[in-house]
Amino acid sequence: MADSRLQFVRMIAARAGALVMGVVASVIIARALPPEARGTYYMAVTVGTAAMALGHLSIEQAQTALWSDKGRRASLEGNSVPLGLTVGAGAALAAMAAAVVFQGHGNMPDLWLLATACAGVPLGVGVLYSSNIAVLRDRPHVAGLAPLAGAVVQCTCLVALGLTGHLTVHTVVVVWSVSFGVSLVVLVGRGGVTVSRPRLGLAKATCTKGLRLHPGSAASYLLLRSDVFLLNALAGPREVGIYTLAVTLAELSRIGVDAFAQVTLPRQFDHDMEGSAAVAARMVRLMVILGAVSVVTTVIAVSALITPVYGHAYAEAAALVAWLVPGILLLSAGRPVATFLLRFRSARFVVLPSLLALGVNIGLNTMLIPLWGAAGCAIASTAAYATLVVLQVAYFVRISGIPWRHLLPTSADTSRITSSLRRGRGDLDVGRSR
Repeated sequence: MADSRLQFVRMIAARAGALVMGVVASVIIARALPPEARGTYYMAVTVGTAAMALGHLSIEQAQTALWSDKGRRASLEGNSVPLGLTVGAGAALAAMAAAVVFQGHGNMPDLWLLATACAGVPLGVGVLYSSNIAVLRDRPHVAGLAPLAGAVVQCTCLVALGLTGHLTVHTVVVVWSVSFGVSLVVLVGRGGVTVSRPRLGLAKATCTKGLRLHPGSAASYLLLRSDVFLLNALAGPREVGIYTLAVTLAELSRIGVDAFAQVTLPRQFDHDMEGSAAVAARMVRLMVILGAVSVVTTVIAVSALITPVYGHAYAEAAALVAWLVPGILLLSAGRPVATFLLRFRSARFVVLPSLLALGVNIGLNTMLIPLWGAAGCAIASTAAYATLVVLQVAYFVRISGIPWRHLLPTSADTSRITSSLRRGRGDLDVGRSR
């Protein structure tokens, strides 16, 4: 296996670069567009991402569940791009049909803007499937480079549009769609995934498996983004513009945690169930430590810089970030547990927690948005994220027999991290049991 420390550093660099580009892009957009216009742009983009999330059929989860069968790996890889483009095209058409039905309701953007966003959906689904394969092949640096390339192109285009006076809501959405094409080209061109003639039988089996898991995946997405639709309908585009900026900034806290999760993902498949559970527990403890440091850093930085960088119109976003980051940390740190549950290939372990958390999210948002606007939305989201992770941990503890307290970091875990970094070790002992 490649040096895990080197891969981790490369992933951190790629993630950080992509997020820096994303922050620069968000500054350009915020400076060019008032909160209401930014909210309109973000709603169009949210419709596009919703089409991807609700229409990708959870095939990337099926890929992960089937990856333990080594005989299928080459075919799963070869199918990823053509299957992604095909499924994505169907998702885009379904999204446009829904947009026609709901046009004129809930402050939705116009059809032309939505069509522009949906044009990027096939490319986005292709990136999703291919990135997952790259990570499963133990090539996470390519999976990290792809979004970085897309973000660089996106940021460069926005700067050019801003300098020439052509930066509008519509051109921002066009650039967003194009960035997915750049990411897909990088994934294929840098060897993250190989494109080959589709194996229709395996494609059918993958879709069938994905569909069994898809209610949970769809619920997970709605858990993350239904708040935007509800906020737009109940409070309007201005609140959406401020809230979604806060979400973008809060997700900066995930850089280290997500990179660590991707680098160490293959290790969960190198063991039997008992070994995989021990690795998952160890990963959670380390990710909680990384996430806690990231959360504190993010809150302090955002509080100090939000007004000078984005302007007084977005000052409210700083408080929203503080409400959002605890839930985002919980979601990130719980990823190894969710991956462990996927190995059982049971929809119950994936679907039920997501559906229950979604119910909490919708219920709390419906109550709190009319009272507190975007702040109520942030509080409801964090409560729902916590619900999801608690339910997943409960399943994990019952199945694995590992006590829940073994998922909490200790001083020994912190000492191992710091000593490993001081000695420059390439292995953080992820596979070591408690």
